[in-house]
Amino acid sequence: MRNFWKHLTAPRSETRPGPPPLHAEQTTAFPDLPETEMVRLHNRAMPLRLAPGDALFRADSRAERLYVISTGEIVIGDTTAPDAERFGPGDWICEFDLTQPGIHAATATALTHSQVLALERSAIADLEPALQDYLRHRAHQFGLQRLYRAQRRQATLARHSQALTDALIAARTAGGAGFAETETARQLFAKVPALPISTTALLNKMLDERTTKGEIVELVTMDPALTSTLLKSINSPYYGLQHQVTSVSHAIALLGHNAVYQVIMTESMRRSLPNTELFTDIHQRAIELSRLAFTLAQTLAVGRPAEVATLGILADIGLVINALLKSANPRLKPLFDLLDPAEMGAALLRSWHLPAMVCDSLHHQHHPEFAPPARLPEPVRDNVAVLYLARRLLARLHGHPPGDPGLFLEAYLALLGRAGTSEVELLYEQLVPRLRAQLRQLPRSLAERLDG
Repeated sequence: MRNFWKHLTAPRSETRPGPPPLHAEQTTAFPDLPETEMVRLHNRAMPLRLAPGDALFRADSRAERLYVISTGEIVIGDTTAPDAERFGPGDWICEFDLTQPGIHAATATALTHSQVLALERSAIADLEPALQDYLRHRAHQFGLQRLYRAQRRQATLARHSQALTDALIAARTAGGAGFAETETARQLFAKVPALPISTTALLNKMLDERTTKGEIVELVTMDPALTSTLLKSINSPYYGLQHQVTSVSHAIALLGHNAVYQVIMTESMRRSLPNTELFTDIHQRAIELSRLAFTLAQTLAVGRPAEVATLGILADIGLVINALLKSANPRLKPLFDLLDPAEMGAALLRSWHLPAMVCDSLHHQHHPEFAPPARLPEPVRDNVAVLYLARRLLARLHGHPPGDPGLFLEAYLALLGRAGTSEVELLYEQLVPRLRAQLRQLPRSLAERLDG
């Protein structure tokens, strides 16, 4: 038996110099296997010797060898990870079912000088049925051990992930929290003109599922303030129309009543907030985000498109409020930098008596950047998810990377019924074709991005 193991570890054409051979009494790799059967295995096996850093196999390569570790240490995956899979003397690595080849999911690397016994799938097929059954049984046992270890690692990672998520949420929501309820904030909100009554009435009509399109048209047509706001905006260079629009009915026929609503809302917001360079940037982005969010909600058949469009229009209003605070109190700028613009914007809108669903959705609009869907209040979950995804897709349309790494992006795509779909696929295969069909209704800046 001792001579067998010396022969087993002797160099062959695919081997490298390594440590001295392993003796039979030092291994437990083949318990209860008669020596004659071990000789049969040896006659069909390939002994490999690996130096530190050598790959036993690589990720995405065909898996059709059974490996038995004789000496040394093999790691599957990142060799620097503390929870990486480690294999030592007597361990088996088998990532196929002994009859059909598989695919290695990760690279296996030698940490130390190692000796490994390799059995090809074709060699196993030539063995006697009893020996094949023995190998299959042992491979199954080691496979179960790997599964149990993976389950324990998964449970540990889940606990760590939960703890990190809690810490991240606390860090992102603690700074400046509650400032919107202070007297200073209330005094500022009182100085910001509210949306015109007619605009608020239009908003409430759009968010009421019982409202008909005819009622929307009638409300805009019969209100001089809304009519003026609409015609002034739609005839501006921002829409780049070739012919002047002179009536509400013409505007609605050209853009559709949803787009008309978005135009009126964005222009009304312009009149309520100071016309600074920051607001101009926010205003232009709001029109694009509103249109994209509306079309995305339609594409996904999630939530209420008009409500999501409203969120897009009002999403960044908190940035203007924070800028006003810094301008009025320059010495307190470091303090105001800690404020959450979403909280400030939502508080302003509450002071204007806008619908609670709109305010609550905007309050949580940035939570997808640091929290999974389950950590959001259920009533606003769909709204927040659509707005979050619309922001990311708008950035991609403009050729910019999204503003956050998308830690929970897959979870939000799954929430919206697109599990397994990437945001790039969603954008270019589903959303862009719908937007291109509406080019005449889009602001010029967005249409130019799509007309190519």
